[in-house]
Amino acid sequence: MTFRWLSTLFILLLLGGCAVGPDYQRPDFRQPLPPNWQRSDTGEDTRETTRETPGGERERWWRTFGDPVLDDLVEQALRHNNDLVAAAGRVLEAEAALGGARSSQWPTLEVGGSVSRNKSSQATGPAFGSPRYDSFSATATARYTLDLWGRIARGKEAAAAGLLAHESDRRALVQNIIARVVNTWLEIRELELQVDLNERTVNNFQTNLETVEARYRRGLVSALDVHLAGQNLAGAQAQGPPLRQNLAAARRRLEILVGRYPAGTLGTGARHGLPRPLPRPLPPPLPPVPTGLPSELLERRPDLAAAEMRLHAATAGIGQAKAALYPSISLTANGGSSSAQLGQLFTQPSGLWSLIGNIFMPVLNRGAYQMQVKTAEARALQAAAAYHAAVLKAFGEVENALDQDHFQAEQESYLIASVERAQHAVALAEDRYRRGLDNILITLDSQRRLHNAESRLLTTQRLRRAARVNLILALGGPWGQEEDSRENKNPENRAPGAPADNQGVDTP
Repeated sequence: MTFRWLSTLFILLLLGGCAVGPDYQRPDFRQPLPPNWQRSDTGEDTRETTRETPGGERERWWRTFGDPVLDDLVEQALRHNNDLVAAAGRVLEAEAALGGARSSQWPTLEVGGSVSRNKSSQATGPAFGSPRYDSFSATATARYTLDLWGRIARGKEAAAAGLLAHESDRRALVQNIIARVVNTWLEIRELELQVDLNERTVNNFQTNLETVEARYRRGLVSALDVHLAGQNLAGAQAQGPPLRQNLAAARRRLEILVGRYPAGTLGTGARHGLPRPLPRPLPPPLPPVPTGLPSELLERRPDLAAAEMRLHAATAGIGQAKAALYPSISLTANGGSSSAQLGQLFTQPSGLWSLIGNIFMPVLNRGAYQMQVKTAEARALQAAAAYHAAVLKAFGEVENALDQDHFQAEQESYLIASVERAQHAVALAEDRYRRGLDNILITLDSQRRLHNAESRLLTTQRLRRAARVNLILALGGPWGQEEDSRENKNPENRAPGAPADNQGVDTP
């Protein structure tokens, strides 16, 4: 009898490896991918030389700008940005969920004890002996649920995929925060130059007005010239307040990104929030970015990895729901001792034990469990659609970033020529006005055109530099980073609490 019981238990344990429901398979993209990007002329493909660069330097691509202030701002954001702290908390929560799912596959053991003082009724109690007596007990209970249909295994699989999804979300957020810090820093640099350009333009227009007023007092020009020159000056002065407002707003955005109070005083040229007295020119653009192939983007972007892991978790959820339709078998073993005297509690006569086998299977509520299967299948369908949508969006972001990089460079070259021609036009117009060959309208118009061309050039130069930043973000980081992140793809191979990459944040 004992042999048959043990044989049955052994067979049930072997069946514990069977898991119902579909096994996850990485989805194929629904559309054929082109062999190359539509526009891949941002520079030569430097993948081999990039792979030779140490991983830490490759990931810190913003250091190419050569600005220690920017380096400090990025490091502050990685440590103190509240969104990153929250993302790290979600990773810790997912790690705890995975730990709980892992523990479900092992037996549970609970121990307990009790001490009581009792008095029995003298009317119904024994004729002899005291009605008062003591009771001591010590018990241990072990329970084990046989995972016959893989419900626990699928739960662990879903929890592991959920952890990877949250880790990928955090990596994507790290890249996004870095790009936002760099782009906001570039915007501040441009606005500082725009404010400086406006101040120089106001000074030039003020000098121009004083010259026209002097000519008017000598009777060389009419009052109309004075009013037109004054209007030109007032128009330039009116551009100053919104520029300074935009500069303060950009500084506040940067302060929020790095976890500071948004006072609007953070400068890009000095530490401790001290603004730079004289703005510097914008840094040169980043070097050409190796784009790789469209098919390689799926391995590089952490947001795509997160979407895929959510699809994996949803697929495992189907197996969990289907396993609930089958019988659930659990074993319970109780052991302990009970005695009226503490000294005899652990003697052989006081021992007690029991073995219990339980089997549960839905019958009348089976329809509800079947609806749970349909719900899980619908969630997997949604996750698959979300994954394919994320892939299409990622391809579009790369193509748009490549176009932006190309056209901003083209526009910058045209604006440089426009500024040079506007400078010559202003010099000729001012000379002809002084000699009385033209009226002041031509001079004022040429001055405004020069100011507008210089302002547009500053904006385009900033956008061109931001285009390279956006391209790095769209590609999922610098080339070669995906090889470094693949080592942590499987949470089973990572020690609990270990970060998925070396981009960490300080947590409270």
